[in-house]
Amino acid sequence: MRAAKIAGKREFVIKDVPDPVLERDEVMVKVQYCGICGSDLHIFKEGAELGAGHEFAGDIVAVGEDVKGWSVGDRVAVNPHLGCGECFWCARGETGLCEQFNVRLIESPGSFSTFVKVKHIQLHKLPEGMDYGQAVIVEPATCALHAVNIAGMEKGDVVAVLGLGAIGQLAARIAKALGASAVYAVDISPTRIELARSEVDEVIDAKTTNPVDRILELTNGRGPDVVIECAGNVTTTQQAVAMVRNGGTIAIAGICFDWVELPVSNIVLRGITIRGSMCFSEGEYDEAFELIKEGKIEVDSLLECRMSLDEINEAFEMASRGEGGKILIKP
Repeated sequence: MRAAKIAGKREFVIKDVPDPVLERDEVMVKVQYCGICGSDLHIFKEGAELGAGHEFAGDIVAVGEDVKGWSVGDRVAVNPHLGCGECFWCARGETGLCEQFNVRLIESPGSFSTFVKVKHIQLHKLPEGMDYGQAVIVEPATCALHAVNIAGMEKGDVVAVLGLGAIGQLAARIAKALGASAVYAVDISPTRIELARSEVDEVIDAKTTNPVDRILELTNGRGPDVVIECAGNVTTTQQAVAMVRNGGTIAIAGICFDWVELPVSNIVLRGITIRGSMCFSEGEYDEAFELIKEGKIEVDSLLECRMSLDEINEAFEMASRGEGGKILIKP
């Protein structure tokens, strides 16, 4: 089969590699599309020797001996994050914090390839009318849903979303679908701003408008109840603290590898809660799947950029520049 493998900083090469060998409880999926995630961009930029690609959907082409209820030809979405089922966090349903998560990340060959093998318990059957692109975006939608959930958003809350990559776009849509009274979004990419414009109450271009000042103005000086930080950089993290209301919650879904100076006394005196949002918890993949299947959130506008495996380096450079919504690779 063909697979994209990291060859150095900002470089994939396409290789012919052996097909996966199935265990008894696994199925082989022919990948129709695999999405580019923000974590994949870190791998690409640093040239890390890790398998890239985990947001994928396709068709079952082989079934292990012990697998029941699945057949060759079934169209499937795949939940890539399975907990070990044994550790403290899995017992609490917090599978995104599983002790084995990093081990599995290192061992994964990635999914920018012709075939991927998975455990049958990771599969979700696609209903008629749900295409592979919509199936791919279930996984990032689940991460966005998790951020909304851990922030404790309630119906009627005002929400600010900082950063409008795929997770931010989806978090804004999910917050509206779950009853936020207003959602304000911030980015600097013209493409991403346009993608969000019809889905939120106001989009702020941080290149031309101070988002803290504008969102405080929109909330009569109080600030939003919930801020979801999806950009993963120093400035937006600091802005989140500056704009959230007293007693409000910040969910940080973006990964910032730089040190961030924060006014801890301000956080304490204003009663602010800050939570990190890692992957998702048990049951949230099913919930996100239903939101997309039932059309409760609009995702098709985020799925218009679809490229071939041979174009993967160009696709990653586009994603690095903040172009498009969710860029899909077709192996």
